[in-house]
Amino acid sequence: MYKREIPLLITFLSGVVAVLEYYFPTDATKNAFTVLKNWGIIIGAFALGFGAVNLFIVYGRRIRKAPSIVDRAFSAWLLFLLVVVAAVGVALTSASDQYRWIYNSIYLPLGATMYASLCFYMTAGAYKVLRARTLDSTLLLITAFLVILGNTPLSAAIWRGFFTWRMWIFDVIVSGAYRGIRIGVGIGSIVLGIRTLLGMETGYLGRR
Repeated sequence: MYKREIPLLITFLSGVVAVLEYYFPTDATKNAFTVLKNWGIIIGAFALGFGAVNLFIVYGRRIRKAPSIVDRAFSAWLLFLLVVVAAVGVALTSASDQYRWIYNSIYLPLGATMYASLCFYMTAGAYKVLRARTLDSTLLLITAFLVILGNTPLSAAIWRGFFTWRMWIFDVIVSGAYRGIRIGVGIGSIVLGIRTLLGMETGYLGRR
């Protein structure tokens, strides 16, 4: 019961309160939804704490038992930065100059590096997708080529039409396809929400 029925009941009650607050915004529903949001924030904070403890357990074990000294060094460096960032954020708040320096000088460059490394996978995927084997793939290749030329300043400087074609592709073709995707996602979200409220969707409870 505590693994299935109680979580399903909590999900149902939370969903009903959220729906009532959206369609019937009275003081009672607003207060109830505010309490739910506050509980969500508290539970999220505890989840972050458990995640930090789990990181210490996993990487502390790697520091002791990892065969490679490089793996040990990186594990120790991860835990050190975790402690430093958490201490600075708690002691000086995230609006302090020290925390902003850590964010702008460490986190942002690392994120940019990780994102830049994806260019190799994107290039390989584009090569597989943009091969003119059929009529559809040929049209996709021509469209991608026009968009690339429109995004390149040199091509737009040579002929203004590249930029015009690019804007037409984005305003007409991409916008129409994006609207269809959003409609499909919206309908799927509504159906999934109804199934979750009714207890028919239990994937969030785990495989069992």
